[in-house]
Amino acid sequence: MVPPDPPHGGVGEHGSPSDIHSGVWAERCSAPHAPGRAMSETRPLAGMRVLITRAAERAEGMAARLRDLGAEPLVHPTIAYAPPEDTEALRVALERLEAGFYEWLMLTSITAVEAVANGLSGRKLGGRVSLKIGAVGPATAVATQALLGLEVAGMPERFTGEELAAALGDPVGRRVLLPNAEMARPALQERLQAAGAMVDRVIAYRTVPAPGGTELAATLGDGTGWAIMLSSPSTAQFLLAQLGPANRRALQHALLACIGPTTANACRELGLTPSVVAEAYSEEGLLRALVEYVEGVAGGT
Repeated sequence: MVPPDPPHGGVGEHGSPSDIHSGVWAERCSAPHAPGRAMSETRPLAGMRVLITRAAERAEGMAARLRDLGAEPLVHPTIAYAPPEDTEALRVALERLEAGFYEWLMLTSITAVEAVANGLSGRKLGGRVSLKIGAVGPATAVATQALLGLEVAGMPERFTGEELAAALGDPVGRRVLLPNAEMARPALQERLQAAGAMVDRVIAYRTVPAPGGTELAATLGDGTGWAIMLSSPSTAQFLLAQLGPANRRALQHALLACIGPTTANACRELGLTPSVVAEAYSEEGLLRALVEYVEGVAGGT
């Protein structure tokens, strides 16, 4: 894990001097945890206020882990999930999946797995031995086993769509079903097609703005003392939408922690400065990166 990533927009860019964060976190988190001990044993985030922006149904696990680490989490979703406006393409694709038409099913999120399971009305795919599953990470793999009855055949070391394409091996002529979000980047589809796969991408769900948010600016103030967890580009996009142009100051001194470089780059495109970018693109990786950042500040590094 890497705390800030200075060459790509660490603390100090866009007029946010590094001593703002350093002073706040050194005061709040002055006792790094001892080497070799579990993070939760020493509560390295004691006193830190952390805003969780992911969808409500995904937030409680992270909130519990943050409490274990000593932080004070506030669950405030900026995104929610909704079915596609037109479900016909997904229905047809799942019929073809059950009929054995596809050789690979590529799953890039737990939400995609849930959408497929809902579309199958609970029917499992475990008996289809010729169907191979690619999953973007371990949480998606666990959901695939639980909801679809399938073991994952390919999972990348780095949890991105581009790496998932590489995990497919030789895709020439392979029929691939890719159910994903309406807002998903086309990188995975384009990489598979460029390598010779025949890809059917269907919209399995939509990422939409979560309701509410009018009180958020008052809660954050100018962001001092807050860390904000961003688990996807859409969480950052809709966070700004909830705040509105007049309240961007609420992020002026907040510590923005991104689950990976895709989310960090999206923040920069929105004019935000990520301070923490997880090297392992998972919830646990994000938490560990935040702890390492705080320990580095508290230790004066």
